[in-house]
Amino acid sequence: MKDFTVAIPARLASTRLPSKPLVDIEGKSMIVRVCEQALKSAAKKVIVCVDDESVAQALADIDVKVCMTSKDAKSGTDRIGQMIKTFALKPDTVIVNVQGDEPLINPMHINLVAQTLMDKHTTVSSLCARIDNYADVFNPNMVKVVMDKDNIAMYFSRAPIPYERDYFKTNEQKLYFNHYHHIGIYAYTAQAVLDFLSYDQSPNEQCEMLEQLRFMHYGHKIAMAIIDNPPLRGVDTLEDLEQVRAIFKNR
Repeated sequence: MKDFTVAIPARLASTRLPSKPLVDIEGKSMIVRVCEQALKSAAKKVIVCVDDESVAQALADIDVKVCMTSKDAKSGTDRIGQMIKTFALKPDTVIVNVQGDEPLINPMHINLVAQTLMDKHTTVSSLCARIDNYADVFNPNMVKVVMDKDNIAMYFSRAPIPYERDYFKTNEQKLYFNHYHHIGIYAYTAQAVLDFLSYDQSPNEQCEMLEQLRFMHYGHKIAMAIIDNPPLRGVDTLEDLEQVRAIFKNR
């Protein structure tokens, strides 16, 4: 596998869970737990994009690089863009974006999304998993993706796509065709990240509130890999945190 880098955006402030990167999970901060999983992947290096010295200090004893980014960055992608410029990464550097609130991230998923980008020779790649639950197809919080014969994304939507015209109207609550849930882990080239940040929001992105549609609007192809072991939950709320703590406690 060609070398790739994991970038982990970690913002200290969080409205739903204050100081989220520093919350304790069985004796270690969440950001350390995320880094430990990333370090189990085949990444050549792991870079954490932080916005506060307290998060940087929490990483002092783990083998990662730290990049200080602006507190005013609008998103994790913005933080990665700042890191790319700070470290002067080459345009073709492959970067996997691992969210700083996913202490259960599967290292094999990190490897797969990077390998998919390399194999498909695209500038962006991501993962998806088949949906088996009928209700999930209609859940707007579960983003769906449709792909072409080469597993290149054709569209992402919160709507039930593809729409089973002859079956959904019967209310059988049975799926006759394949439906896929988009899993929000991305690999992209450094140049693709910088391009993304230079683009205006696309109309479909504004409509669906899905950033990946901006890539597609400006001509980037997104290669998808299908997995059969969807990732365990990330941490957005205190309830999520308690469930993740229980998982680590029982390991």
